[in-house]
Amino acid sequence: MQQKTFKREIAAGMAFFLCFIAWKASDAAPVETLKVIIWPIMLFVGAAFGMQWASKQTDLITGKR
Repeated sequence: MQQKTFKREIAAGMAFFLCFIAWKASDAAPVETLKVIIWPIMLFVGAAFGMQWASKQTDLITGKR
């Protein structure tokens, strides 16, 4: 049995954090913080939730299916 990595839970927490920052930034004029943190967080969330099928169905290192 594999050890649980908690990547989905961490990704959900990061997405919640991003929503919180966006909500707080809507009250203030500068949104520079969002411009800096949105891409790394959304890439991690996408990898944790949406792209898990790639690691289970393909072998990306050797290129075999």
